[in-house]
Order: sequence, then structure tokens, then C-alpha cells
Amino acid sequence: MSTITIGYTATPGFPAGSVVDHIGVSIVGLVAANNQSQNVAPGTTTVTVTLNPDTYTISVQAFDVNNNAFGTAVSTTLVVSAPTTVTLNIPSSVTAQ
Repeated sequence: MSTITIGYTATPGFPAGSVVDHIGVSIVGLVAANNQSQNVAPGTTTVTVTLNPDTYTISVQAFDVNNNAFGTAVSTTLVVSAPTTVTLNIPSSVTAQ
């Protein structure tokens, strides 16, 4: 199993007290059939997926209840050469300033 850690910092520009409603996780492979996306509740610290061989872009983005994005998505590229299970470690909270 591979582990990727993705982190956030506090994001300016949101009204004080803004609350993260959900975290969007997007996994896009060069082969369209390998695409995956899901929303997870704030406080979720891991997302585990099984990936087939491909080159992937993995993005994580925090959103408020109105689906407004907090800052810019954090992303990374991952090359998978054999079917594997990947666990993404995401932050347990994001705070607006």
C-alpha cells in the first residue's frame, strides 16, 4: 500500500467563522475509466482507493456549505505501475482566517 500526505494551511478571504462542509477528493487518470471522485465529511483523515496502472493527478479541495472552495486545490501526480491500494492522508480540519 502507498501513502500520500496532503496538507492545507488556513485560507484568507472567507468570512470569519466559515466552516468546512466537505472535502472533495478527485483522482484523474490518463485513461478516463480510471477517474474517481468523492466528497468526505470534515474530520475524515484518510481516503483509501485501489488504482490500476496509470498516471494520476490527485486533488483535494475543501468546500463550505454553499460549495464555495477554500483557496486552491492541493494536488500531486502519482504513477502506478501495478494495481495498488493508495491511502491519502488529509488534514482533520481547515480553518478560515
